[in-house]
Amino acid sequence: MKESVWSPLKISVYRSFWICAFLSNLGTWIQDVAASWVMTHLSTSPLVISLLSFTSSLPVLFLSIPAGYVADLGHRRKILLFAQGLMFFAAGLLAYLVWKDQVTEFSLLALSLVMGVGFALTNPAFQSVLTDLVPTPLQAQAVLVYYMGINITRVVGPTLGGGILSGLGPGSAFFVNSLSFLGLILFFWKWPVKGSDEQKEQLEIKPDDWIPLFSLHNMKLWVEIFLVTFFASSLWALYPTRGRVELGLNSWQYGSLLGFLGLGACLSAFLSEKIMLPHRTQKSLAGSYIVYALGVLLLGYAPGYWFVCVAMFFAGTGWLVLATLMNMSSRQITGKSNLKATMLGVFLAVFYAGMALGAVTWGAMAKTSNTSMALFTAGIGLAVIGFAKGLRSAL
Repeated sequence: MKESVWSPLKISVYRSFWICAFLSNLGTWIQDVAASWVMTHLSTSPLVISLLSFTSSLPVLFLSIPAGYVADLGHRRKILLFAQGLMFFAAGLLAYLVWKDQVTEFSLLALSLVMGVGFALTNPAFQSVLTDLVPTPLQAQAVLVYYMGINITRVVGPTLGGGILSGLGPGSAFFVNSLSFLGLILFFWKWPVKGSDEQKEQLEIKPDDWIPLFSLHNMKLWVEIFLVTFFASSLWALYPTRGRVELGLNSWQYGSLLGFLGLGACLSAFLSEKIMLPHRTQKSLAGSYIVYALGVLLLGYAPGYWFVCVAMFFAGTGWLVLATLMNMSSRQITGKSNLKATMLGVFLAVFYAGMALGAVTWGAMAKTSNTSMALFTAGIGLAVIGFAKGLRSAL
């Protein structure tokens, strides 16, 4: 009998983890809205605003692989507790600075960088724990249900963030995000994750475990992921400039933009059993690139709020598919290697290298030319990759 996509939630430990992760992701989206809102009040430069995306993505490039390797050696719980505590502290300090009206461009970017460090340390171990919580046959569903949760928070979080901005101010949004880390801190404190230090001491990392990381097939995968995220980062880097500075959206409208992106992602999630089948992974990825590119192009030339919402909806529809299938492809190539968290670290490093370098590139292009031209260039580049991949998969 075929298991439902939602089957992992029947397992109590996974359900507890999912709820804590859901609340943490909700806080993160609330903070993202508040951070970009505050930055657009501190500076109207597209390059400076895009540095928010750059500083939060950059640490993943340098830290995710070593963090994954340390996690594979048996220190997942320690890394997760340290990283969650670091992000709790950074969000709390940011809330304090905003309340005291002492926040500056530098302090906002610096604390964004600290949050990025916490994310970089967390994610390889976090994602390896994600699949350890369920039996092997349910691992694919566990990943998908987790991403569904993320995209539900993309709908609720930004809209809630916009409401908090309007009613209580950005300091409250940062404070809510700080509190959102407490659930995962408690979860990892009380639950000794599978593969503890004592168990891993008996595990020997062999030279053969490194082979999947450097095979030609996988190197092609890393190049594709980098190029796609490089072009895709344009939307994340420039939507604050497009919405807040150029179109003059109010706090509620601005907060709802990521909500529409989340709605698009939710549509893909509910159609996942049809569009994410293993035998059509390449075609689904090609289609997701094209749909996301359409969202980027629409964003570049949207004349008003509702057109931007449509653009974000298309982008969200493509984003869930490409992010989920890339993640699952990276998991599958580990095989019997004991370096599963390290492999996820490589995936994250490549993914966020494209995001970080792309954010600066598109921000600089928007400053030297204009935002619409930067988004148009990025959208065309991603569409070309999507059509090329679609043609290859059809042969």
